Amino acid sequence: MNNQRWNPKILSQAPGLCFGFHPNDSKIYLAGTEEGHIHKCSYSHNEQFLETYKAHTGPVYKVTWSPFCPEIFLSCSSDWTVYLWKQDLPKPVLGFTSGQKVVFNIMWSPHCATVFGAVSEGKVEFWDLRCTPFFNILDPTIVSMTSPGVNPTALLFTPETDCVLVGDSEVQVTVYKLKNLPDGDSTQVRPYLFISMLFDPCHTPSNPFTQMWKSFISLV
Repeated sequence: MNNQRWNPKILSQAPGLCFGFHPNDSKIYLAGTEEGHIHKCSYSHNEQFLETYKAHTGPVYKVTWSPFCPEIFLSCSSDWTVYLWKQDLPKPVLGFTSGQKVVFNIMWSPHCATVFGAVSEGKVEFWDLRCTPFFNILDPTIVSMTSPGVNPTALLFTPETDCVLVGDSEVQVTVYKLKNLPDGDSTQVRPYLFISMLFDPCHTPSNPFTQMWKSFISLV
């Protein structure tokens, strides 16, 4: 019998910076690392990662599962990007960026399956996949700039209202009230139906994005 001490794989990797537990299976979680990788882990398989997702080129500050579609999650990083992933695919399905700014935090809306918020250097952004046209997919729906020198660092959607709490580098919390976003009825429909609506106007078979999304939708 080999009595050599065993060191878990995760200890040999770059430091973990954030965790996100699966909404339907508490044994499954994501770990974002300083090197930019995201590891899918399980308490039942503590000797190895279930999957490693590679796209970010800087530290990953937040990973968050969709509360409506358990196959989908978001990540954000110091590399200015937010990525949307499907857990069975090793590469991101979509990337979002609106400037050369570190993205500190992201969160899905608990009211609408296609809305999420992000905070980066000097601004708060809200993205709505359903309302964003195909050719303009990388633009946020709402952008709110902060005061000069103030960086928002965290955000939280309130579960019962349309308000969002945003904490910043000045140790203050600002309350935002969202308007003109989809109502709560949208949570009753499968999220990928909203995503497919984005690409309905683009029926060209040779379009690689259309084909990518058809494949993505069929897998959800």
